[in-house]
Amino acid sequence: MYEKPDYYSKKAMKEGYVARSIYKLVEIQDKYGLFKKGNKILDLGCAPGSWSQYVSSVIDKCGILVGIDYKEIKVNPPNAVFIKGNFLKDQTKNKLKEYAPFDGIISDMAPDTSGDKLTDCYASSNLVEKALKFSYEYLKKGGFFIAKIFQGGDEIVIMDEVKTAFKTAKWFKPKSSRKKSVELFIIGIDFIKEPELKNQKESIDLENSDGSMPW
Repeated sequence: MYEKPDYYSKKAMKEGYVARSIYKLVEIQDKYGLFKKGNKILDLGCAPGSWSQYVSSVIDKCGILVGIDYKEIKVNPPNAVFIKGNFLKDQTKNKLKEYAPFDGIISDMAPDTSGDKLTDCYASSNLVEKALKFSYEYLKKGGFFIAKIFQGGDEIVIMDEVKTAFKTAKWFKPKSSRKKSVELFIIGIDFIKEPELKNQKESIDLENSDGSMPW
């Protein structure tokens, strides 16, 4: 659906960015200062490329930005490598392993919307959950994770997992988000390790110290 260009859309065009979403990431950086010169960053679902444009400028020529999307990427910074494909496919994962581990993994991905708010919110949650689980294998210890998610799905459950996997977990609502948008950003800072699966933990809790079961 076409949306009339607003202040941030016009600002992006004026400043040479391919999408207004750049300013959401700028706000996150201004608040938390996560991106550093020399970082290695993975941008999931990077098309059309505004987040990649911004990150590549912050990490400078001594850093590297790896972007992946199956859609057209409209930018080509000198310190960036772009891969066309799906980050969940084995062939793509193998390519990404050449650059891993990353200092940060970011995602502005959104599902193809259906028009039904509830369906779209849960589809967004599913996408973020997959990105989060993917990040456990590709993120450095102490790294960070940023992902857009729609309010109204499983965002609370996912945030609980982020709180376990990272030392710090935050919600962030950018001022540059459109007023009617239900988007939020989940931010995980200082990656610890992949959380234990709940059923695995329960089976451990049921065992006595001698390894026998309590019944």
